[in-house]
Amino acid sequence: MRDAKLPGNARDGQFVFVDGHVHIYDCHATERVFDGAWRHFQTVAASYRGASHFQGVLLFTESAGDRVFAALAQTQGKAVGRWQVAATEETNSLRLQRDDGAQLIVLAGRQLVSEERLEVSAYFVSEAIADGAPLTTLLAQIGQLGGVAALPWGVGKWFGQRGKKVEGILGSTEMPVMVSDNGGRPWFWPTPRLLRAARQRGVPVLAGSDPLPKVSEQQQAGSMGFVLRGALHAGLPAQDLKQRLLHLKAPPLCYGKREGLWGFVCNQVYMRFRCVG
Repeated sequence: MRDAKLPGNARDGQFVFVDGHVHIYDCHATERVFDGAWRHFQTVAASYRGASHFQGVLLFTESAGDRVFAALAQTQGKAVGRWQVAATEETNSLRLQRDDGAQLIVLAGRQLVSEERLEVSAYFVSEAIADGAPLTTLLAQIGQLGGVAALPWGVGKWFGQRGKKVEGILGSTEMPVMVSDNGGRPWFWPTPRLLRAARQRGVPVLAGSDPLPKVSEQQQAGSMGFVLRGALHAGLPAQDLKQRLLHLKAPPLCYGKREGLWGFVCNQVYMRFRCVG
């Protein structure tokens, strides 16, 4: 579907805080995810002068089988705990308002795994895309569905042949792709080489929290992300954000606290035993 032209008044002085890597798992209470995200966005806003008015945006990256966005869309006009769910003028975004006036924007997105075992975020895509295809095929499918593709950093996933694959795509004009950092990368690790290479080539580097499927992480959403100036269009927030990402002239500022040593080790052990089980 062709993007509609956004009206000229889609900008004002607001800040927009976007968590670009959000999962809500079965073990997470959805209302608590939203409550935690709002608290994180408030904390970030307090560190920005003039950010008393802001928009908090959760950009979903749902894995195969996850349908939280679809479930939320079916509850339009109803509430998830204290959060009222409302439709927008597009099918891949929703507005949430808590009974005390707090507001969030939720955007659809998928997380895919390529044949090379690389993760791919398909922003603004609500349709299911099968895992397992070559990376270039998945990127083409995302583009055909009107989405924006990003390659999220992951432990050990950007080395060897896979790293060469990612590097070969960075800056491609035929297959534009972004990259994203996440809260799982420990603070004591240097910035990965491919993230530095992306910045040097003018490829947007985004960020997101990437919560794990643990109850203790159900309030991680909103804890890491990137910052934009000027409010998103009220009725077309996904389309507005997409256009702004595709026309970035400089990397957006990122915010968030990275994982510590003990937390990183525990999370890695947990994920490996979970995959084995």
